[in-house]
Amino acid sequence: MIRLKCPLNLQRLLFPFLLSFLVIAWGGARAQSPDSLKQHLTGLLEQYQHHTLCDTAYLKAVDSAAPLLLHDDNLEQLLSTYQQIAFGGKGLDRYKASYYTYLAIYSYNMNRFGSAIYYSEKNNEERIRIGMFEKEGIPHSDLFTITVYYNNKDYARVFSKYSALRPALLKLPAAILSGKVSQEQAYVAFGILNAVVDASYKTGDTTRANEGILICEGMLAGMGKQPQKFRGDSIVYNYIYHTLCYEKEKYRSHFDQARDLLKTAFREVRSRKFLPHLQPGYTEDIYSEAFDFYFDHNKKDSAQHYLDLVRSLQDSSVKFSSMRLSFLLESNSKLLASNGHFEAAYKELSKVYRMKDSSFYAVSSDKDNNLYALAKAEDTENELLRAEEKKRAAERSNTFLFLLLMLLTLGGVAVFLMYRSRQRQRLLNLRLSLARNFHDEVGPMLLYASTLVKKEAETNPSARLVELKGQIVHIMEGVRGISHDLKSSEIGTVQTFYKDVCGLLEKIRASTGIDFTTKMNNGSRVLSHLQYTNLRKIVDELITNSIKHAECSLIAIDVKATERRLQINYSDNGKGMLSGRQTVGIGLQNMEERVGLLKGEFQLNNAWPEGYSIDISIPLL
Repeated sequence: MIRLKCPLNLQRLLFPFLLSFLVIAWGGARAQSPDSLKQHLTGLLEQYQHHTLCDTAYLKAVDSAAPLLLHDDNLEQLLSTYQQIAFGGKGLDRYKASYYTYLAIYSYNMNRFGSAIYYSEKNNEERIRIGMFEKEGIPHSDLFTITVYYNNKDYARVFSKYSALRPALLKLPAAILSGKVSQEQAYVAFGILNAVVDASYKTGDTTRANEGILICEGMLAGMGKQPQKFRGDSIVYNYIYHTLCYEKEKYRSHFDQARDLLKTAFREVRSRKFLPHLQPGYTEDIYSEAFDFYFDHNKKDSAQHYLDLVRSLQDSSVKFSSMRLSFLLESNSKLLASNGHFEAAYKELSKVYRMKDSSFYAVSSDKDNNLYALAKAEDTENELLRAEEKKRAAERSNTFLFLLLMLLTLGGVAVFLMYRSRQRQRLLNLRLSLARNFHDEVGPMLLYASTLVKKEAETNPSARLVELKGQIVHIMEGVRGISHDLKSSEIGTVQTFYKDVCGLLEKIRASTGIDFTTKMNNGSRVLSHLQYTNLRKIVDELITNSIKHAECSLIAIDVKATERRLQINYSDNGKGMLSGRQTVGIGLQNMEERVGLLKGEFQLNNAWPEGYSIDISIPLL
């Protein structure tokens, strides 16, 4: 039984979420007139524009006044700043949903039913986005839509919408039994079935009506097995179910059964357990239905009693009902006519007809008002196009700035590369000059010193002259290395040294069958020409010894560069070194001298006849 012929009762059928926060807000604003509320909103806007109110404070303040302006023609203009803030900031999604809620009820009040449905759907989308509504399940906007169609007596659309929702509604009893349906989804389903069953009896479609009642019974059975989950709302669901059963018995002309069901609904709606914010609207509904029921069965005293009860309702959530004025006039006209007061009845009825004409115009304009939703969608598309154009303009500007920045960057890179090329050329010339000085000046002096030492040794041989000659040879080798490093454009590294050694071992494996394993880390460390050439000669000597004397099948080399030193570990799986062998001794002596020249350390670990290993460590720059 649905009598939603006014905005208030529409609110009542929609789930409490739709206006629950508005009901709270009314508490502080209900005593104010619309004009004072407008002045209040104007003052809030001035405070916001003067930065004495932040975004959220302004939005909350508007929420305290807007619910009582849902009949005002200028509501959209009053909410324009509210809309800009809600849709322009982050973390304000719930205010977007509130904005759509205001416009949905406002559009309904203005008889823009298509727009009301449009805004209800947007409200549904936003509340799903912020987690207030379930993503899966029957959309709350469908309850709004089907209620609008029912109130306009557009039963064909009611049934069309029901056909689309029917598969989901048929699954609800089993889903409730398995605990997969929330309280709000249950309420949405009962609200839809309420409208569908009532519309079905009005059109004589008992098959659809009976199906709706069976679904309600299945849902109630499932709820009965989950009392904790549905305890707070169960009396509302039972009330809706009993009013539907009342419609069924009334349709079948079963007076006594219908009357008993009506009394059951009375007890439920008057119960303290009935949800307080739903009670006034449902009470008005059931009293109005009771008047029609008893008047149709010629029970005038009972009809008058319930008419007086409707007239006596003073709750603020009901007193704005335009439906009640129409109902009171029409019902009073019926009673006057039945008592022979035809002139007074006619006057009352004339007022009703004038209201009916206005209502008929509103209903007949529903088709045109649906165009508003299309216009709104088109306007939204235009907004998107404008936003896209702004985006493209911004992208073009960004592209220009990017190209300019890129050109500046490339110009800077080119200047830097030219400067670096000149600096490198200048450095190269300096290195070549130093190399020539070492080679042309220091080299001849060392050679002359070596000749003098040689002649002195021929006439006056001594151990010191032999040592001096060796030192001069080492100095000459160092000078040649420095000269080579200065001339070379390639820098020797641990990596290149390691690759050269691996290349040599590959050739040896191919020719002798001796396998090898190698390790290396930190290969980017730089080696001087002196270090590089001496290390190569040391490793070459070690490999030669392994081939000639060790009778090995595997050579292992580990090259490790630390922060300050280069460490080389060399070993093979041969028989090691037999002490006293002169050739081996000379080779080791040469290696030790080269390591000494590099200011390094040399250690032999001989384990004859099980092989040997050598550890070499030299300092790095």
